[in-house]
Amino acid sequence: MNSKPLLAVSAKEASSRFGFYTDEAMLRPVGIQRHGTTRVVMISLDEYERLKRRDRQVIRTEDLDEHTIEAILSAEPGERSREAGRRLADPDAG
Repeated sequence: MNSKPLLAVSAKEASSRFGFYTDEAMLRPVGIQRHGTTRVVMISLDEYERLKRRDRQVIRTEDLDEHTIEAILSAEPGERSREAGRRLADPDAG
């Protein structure tokens, strides 16, 4: 995972040193700015593919099989979720 901070550069600078910034994008995200606002981010292909794998797939409930529906309906919240529910119910408790 890429944890280095975004390197922000102007579009003009990125254009004049494109090779340098594509190499830099292999190491960290490079934000291309126009009028001081980052509009595009260059990242490595590996990082792009990692992010694509994290995309969620949307499935309609009517397309789920009975086993999956039963698993969802019988799922119990974890302790952290129960604690969050108690805090929402009584904000002064904690």
